[in-house]
Amino acid sequence: MLLAAVGEAREAAARAGIELVPLKGAALLELGVYQPGERGMSDADLLLRPGDLDAFEGILAGLGYSPMPNSADAWVRPSPGEAPPVLLDLHTGLWHIKNTGELFDWGLEPGPCGLALNLADLFLHAAAHPLLHHGELTPRALEDCARIAARAPGDGSKFWAQVARKAGVYGLRPVVWPVIKRLAPGEKFSRPLEPRGLEKIKAAFFEKAARKYSGPLEYLLPVLHRPGLLARYVVPDKKFMLRRYGSASAARYLLRPLGLLYSALRKR
Repeated sequence: MLLAAVGEAREAAARAGIELVPLKGAALLELGVYQPGERGMSDADLLLRPGDLDAFEGILAGLGYSPMPNSADAWVRPSPGEAPPVLLDLHTGLWHIKNTGELFDWGLEPGPCGLALNLADLFLHAAAHPLLHHGELTPRALEDCARIAARAPGDGSKFWAQVARKAGVYGLRPVVWPVIKRLAPGEKFSRPLEPRGLEKIKAAFFEKAARKYSGPLEYLLPVLHRPGLLARYVVPDKKFMLRRYGSASAARYLLRPLGLLYSALRKR
């Protein structure tokens, strides 16, 4: 149901000249990394260029979707009968990459149903997302990464070389090292991905989160990777505030840092 909804949204977007790229479970299923029924999904994540967001939201409204209450990114459409609603989660940026436009310029390739992330970028996203967004490394995330790597052609050397090069460019070695260690692709392939110098300090924090979830680490790790995310996270734009809280008042902005601090400290 979700993949059909993605296909419908992609076709409508293409008619308007908008490129959509599935992420996470939608990408893994569409590319055949998993077969339907092997991996659960509660929503479908889609990446698009920031400049296309407003136009695409208008397209979704025309397809019967509406903004999901208390969510800054999700759109929802009721399903007939007893079926659950369709949720599409829209992304115009990814925390592990500063300039997401680079993916549209150099990280995409033709997939079975449209544009798709290449294997290296799909692996880095699957490895970085759980730690940067949720402060943990789940067995499912490891399975996702292992399956992506298993699809690499040949002996995998070209795939791992591409992963290592991109991880170096994006500063992701400390972020993905806990995954690399657990997958143990072999010294030949893993050595270029090993953190160096001060990266080892960052890697220690990500490894701690990989071993055991911590509320404070959930909020610290994104800023540790990209310090610029702190201001963006504490003081988001007006549209985010209106979608998430229903208000963009000065008082609501003042309360947000306190709410984040409370959430970080109360989580275990």
